[in-house]
Amino acid sequence: YNFYVDIDSGTKSKRPALIKLIEDAQAKKFDVMVAKELSRFARNIELAHKIKRVAQENNIHIVTLDNAINTLEDNISTFGIFAWLYENESQATSRRIKYSKKKRAMNGHFVGSYAPYGYNCVNGKLVVRNDITPIIVKRIFQEYIKGNGFDSIARKLFYEDIASPSQIAKKSNSSNRWSGSSIRCILRNQHYTGSLVQSKTETINVTNTKRRITTHENLIIIENTHEPII
Repeated sequence: YNFYVDIDSGTKSKRPALIKLIEDAQAKKFDVMVAKELSRFARNIELAHKIKRVAQENNIHIVTLDNAINTLEDNISTFGIFAWLYENESQATSRRIKYSKKKRAMNGHFVGSYAPYGYNCVNGKLVVRNDITPIIVKRIFQEYIKGNGFDSIARKLFYEDIASPSQIAKKSNSSNRWSGSSIRCILRNQHYTGSLVQSKTETINVTNTKRRITTHENLIIIENTHEPII
């Protein structure tokens, strides 16, 4: 009936093609769901069992090409075991990635997704940009010290058509609009003093995209790693 292809991790449930697959299954648009292996459906126990439940409720079979699951032949007894194995494998991979990023941070490398406004990231090091952005950072601090609020500063920058942080970072959903929260983030960002302060937040687990604030003792603070703007 259709091919459902996602490039996102199987640990995530908000994958457009997977959501469409489940919707079409509930609409009984096909009889069999086929995947290379169960991990292509999900690397998340809760999500895997949701797909199984949807399939059962709508008389749809699940077949994996590695022969682990095939409800056409009543082969489903190992479903729970494989669901657990794939999620456990993802958890282990996540731990390895976190450990690698932590080691890089402890060695004074910037490990964030985007360099702070006013900086470029070059080989893991923050380098002051050769454009107007460092000047804008200084201006934001100066205006705040003079008593201007977050929203007031943001409005001025927007009306002057100054490129916003999301535009400089070239994010897919970038906008030219400055917000009070953007100003607040810049004012609170200790990277502008020349020190790296990282591991401020962490994911709860590999199947949950929500982040939690880490305790102060778990912060990774390395001083004098790059040229300060403030």
